[in-house]
Parts: sequence; C-alpha cells; structure tokens
Amino acid sequence: MRSRVVATIIVGSLFLTSCAAGGNAPTRLIKQVTDGVEKDSGDLKVRNVKIIALPDGTGTLIGFIVNHSDDVDQLVAITVGGQRADLVTDVQLLRNRPMFFEGDSANAKAKIATLGVKPGYRVPVILYFAKNGKVELDALVVANTGIYSSIL
Repeated sequence: MRSRVVATIIVGSLFLTSCAAGGNAPTRLIKQVTDGVEKDSGDLKVRNVKIIALPDGTGTLIGFIVNHSDDVDQLVAITVGGQRADLVTDVQLLRNRPMFFEGDSANAKAKIATLGVKPGYRVPVILYFAKNGKVELDALVVANTGIYSSIL
C-alpha cells in the first residue's frame, strides 16, 4: 500500500512540473539578456535597443544595428512613441559594419525631443530602413543614472 502511494506521488509530480505547451512554448523561447530589446528583420539584426530618459524630458535611443547581407541598407528614420526622433548619422549599413547609438564606438545619435514616458515603462519604437522596410520594437525606458548617467 505504501509503495502504491509513493508511486502515485512520483507520477503525479511529473505531471505537475511539465509544460503543456511543449519544448517550443513562446515563453521558453524568449531571449532577452539585457534590458534592451532585440529583433531580426531578414539579415538586419537590431540589438539592445532602449531609451534613456533624460532629466530635461528628452530621450536618447541606445543600441546597435548589424547588417549581415551583402546588400547595403540605410536607416532613414526612427519614431519613438509616434514622435519622429532627430537622427544624426551618415553611416550606411554595410555587411558586418555595425551602427552604434552611443558609447565609445558611436557613429549615430537619435534624440527624442519630448519623451513623455517615465523610466520603467515601455514605448513603441519603429526603425525605418531604405531597403528592409520598418522594424517595430517595444523598448524599455531607462533612467539616466548608473551606467547610463553619461548619456546626453
């Protein structure tokens, strides 16, 4: 009798700990290792995108973009929360030559005149490319403190 109870508990615990959605469950496949969001659009890889909320109410986009295609592309516009960002770059997206927003290797800058979103919330970001169309993200807004305190 006792072994039957133990066997029932063991078998029951297997059912309680399994995932009914299987090995390809959407929640199992999330890959976000930083606060920044990532998205692939064909051969374009958008990585670690987030918005830094500055004390004056403006915002700055950080992250980077890599083109793995032989076809050259170009970032032509960015909107954050429906507002067009002031994009400053003359970089073309050549194969494996990243476009960096902020940092020591920065070759692009995107400023948002009036962010209107508090740190900790998310805001829609749309990147418009000349050849690859648009890439839509939902980026986290981060405070201008700690490792982000030097971003203007």
